[in-house]
This record gives sequence, C-alpha cells and structure tokens, in this order.
Amino acid sequence: SIIAIPPPATRLLMPGEEATIMATRNHVPEGQSVVYSTTPPTSGDHWESWAECGFYESGLPDEFIVHNLEHGNVVVSYNFSEKQDIAALRRTLAGIDLAEEWGVTRFYDKIPEGTVAVTAWGMRARMPGSDLDGLASFFAAFAGEVGPERIAC
Repeated sequence: SIIAIPPPATRLLMPGEEATIMATRNHVPEGQSVVYSTTPPTSGDHWESWAECGFYESGLPDEFIVHNLEHGNVVVSYNFSEKQDIAALRRTLAGIDLAEEWGVTRFYDKIPEGTVAVTAWGMRARMPGSDLDGLASFFAAFAGEVGPERIAC
C-alpha cells in the first residue's frame, strides 16, 4: 500500500520537527559567539556553563542554553511583550511536571512576537501563545530523552 505524506507546509509538526544535528558540540570560551544552523538553536558548540531550570524573563544567550540541550533539557523560548502572556506561559509550564526538572524558559527576541519556540537536542516546534497540549507533548516526548548526555538541570 502507498502512504501519502502531505508536503511539509501542510504537515502538523508536533510534538517536534527534526533539525539536522550540527557537526560538533565542543566547548568554546564563554563570551564567544557561535553561528547556529537553526533559530533558536537545537545543537552545536556551546559555552562550558549551563542554566539551572527556571524561567528567565531577561533571556539567556544561545551558547549558554545549547549546553542545556546537550544534557537532554527542553528550552522554551518565547517572545511576548504583554505581561498577561508571560503570566499565562508561566501557568502553563507550572502544569507540566517535567518542566521543573528538565525545562529552561527564556525571553527570546529572535522569533516572531507572540510565539513560542520549544527545542530539545535536534528537535524543535513553534506555536502561537501558551499551547498547554503542545508544550506538554513536547516535554513528554523529549525531556531527558534526547541529547548526548542526560543531566537534569
């Protein structure tokens, strides 16, 4: 039998879309910029330090959070300017048990306003607003499951 696969523009990419893993995952000096193949990044070289799990309204550098991705953590990047949208995202993440042990959430102005991009090592998804089902599905599929190392933050 033939299975028809819709073209990429019409496929639902949840819980995640695969991204090509970059060739290296070396530590680079803190402060050094890295050019990533995706925005936000899903793999690659990174700084030696990483973020503790939590919610960072002031943002975190890509080179910092890529180390979290290497550890199997999920990074939720958001671009909201309205306080109620940020509060809604916090409430959504509070309802996902895995987010406390495996999640890093940061403000990220390199994605369109009003969107959330969620990443794991080699995986990504974008969604409008605070999609509880989408975020919960992504965490369930990838938190502590992908990445060369498995270290909760």
